This record gives sequence, C-alpha cells and structure tokens, in this order.
Amino acid sequence: MTNKSLLLVWRSEETKLYYHVGTLTYDGDFYTFEYTHHSDAERKVNDAKNHGYVLHPAFPQLTKQYKSKTLFPSFARRIPSENRVDYEEILNKLSLTSEADQMDILRATRGMIGSNAYFFAEPLRLSNDNILSNHFYISGMRHRSLSDTWFSSLNIGDKLILKHDYNNSVDPNAIKIFTMDGKWLGFVPGIFAKAIRALLERNVEMSVVIDEINPTYNPQQWVHVSFQSILDKGQLTKEIDGLEGLFFKVA
Repeated sequence: MTNKSLLLVWRSEETKLYYHVGTLTYDGDFYTFEYTHHSDAERKVNDAKNHGYVLHPAFPQLTKQYKSKTLFPSFARRIPSENRVDYEEILNKLSLTSEADQMDILRATRGMIGSNAYFFAEPLRLSNDNILSNHFYISGMRHRSLSDTWFSSLNIGDKLILKHDYNNSVDPNAIKIFTMDGKWLGFVPGIFAKAIRALLERNVEMSVVIDEINPTYNPQQWVHVSFQSILDKGQLTKEIDGLEGLFFKVA
C-alpha cells in the first residue's frame, strides 16, 4: 500500500491566514500525526503559535510523533460513521467506492466541521519524473458576489488561469484563479500560495483544470480543480520557496 498523507490546516482569526500545523499519514498499519515543529518557515506550527494557535488538546506535545493502529478519535469524529444508514449514499456523493478507507474520506470531506478552525488538505505530490500535482477546491468563492447562476458558464474540463494578487493586503502571496475569459472565481488555497507564487515568478508552466462543479454544496466545495506542473529536471524542489513540508515524493 502506498502511504497516504494529509496536511492539517488551521485558520488564524488574528491574521485570517491558513497554517500547515501538522501532517497525518497512514502506511496501512499505523496512523501517524506530527506537528510541523521541525520548521520555522512561514505558515508552519511555530509561526501559527505566534498568531494565536494553541496545540490541539488531543496532541499536547509539540515534538512528539503520535502513532495509533486506528484513526485518532479527534480526527475520526470528523468523518461520517460506517454505521450510518446513509453511509453508502454519502460515499457515492463523495465519488468514493465501498473500498474507501478513512484517509480517503478525510481527503474528500476535508474533515470540516462547521466553522471549526481545522481542516485537512491534500499535499502536493512530486513524481519521479518531476511532475508536481494536487487537487483542491477554489477558496473564497463565497466572497466573490457571484450571480445565482455562476455555475452555468463553467464546465468540467475548463482550463483556468493563475495570477499573483500583488495588491492583496491580507496575504502577499495570494494567487487569484480566473476563467479563460477573465472571470475571477476565487483563490488558490492559502497554504499553497507561496509555492505557486514562486512557480509563477519562475515562469514554470502550470495546468489548472476544473474536475468538479457542485453548486448545491457549501461554497468551500463549489469548484474542485486538478493542478499539475512539470518542473525543470535541474530544479531542486528545496530551492522553490514555500514548498517545504507541502509535497511528498511518489513513484
């Protein structure tokens, strides 16, 4: 089994920014959770602590690596129980099969609970042939004052355009997402913004394509996209500012 990984993200009420505070992995036998305490980079746990973050009560030790044979209860409660009568219906709605495990469901639902400050995000994945890829929901669409029929002009397979939002007063790394005809839909999720800004500044070719449109869902799940970028073979990922801890090497 290939290891599965998810980034635990926390939103600060003080800065309105998102921080990658920890990483959850599953190797088929054990679940492991660890804070991003090894790094003092922006948007990691030490930076978050400077802006109001308090360690999760289920994981009170900053430098400890937590391991469990079962998914940690504080995370398990964020996904629907297998005992629900509508469980199969939920899986179908998430485009998952009955073989989906708890990590798959956390990935699909992002483990979101109401206005809770935590959620999960897929990491960027780097293949052996230097293809950087990810899937994410467009952020901030609810703040765009879109018309009630915003979805009528979008189609699965549509290509989108990324542009650095130079004048953003909240996040200097913010990346806007536009349709090919110039309609501003929202933003790249904040924890990936610095890395994608670095790619844009290096004129690295990127592809962003719509793969889901869900107008009846909550705004955080209206539009899901696939992201892909082919890095120059001579470009070391550690040289790309903002990638630290956000990508995982895959075969």
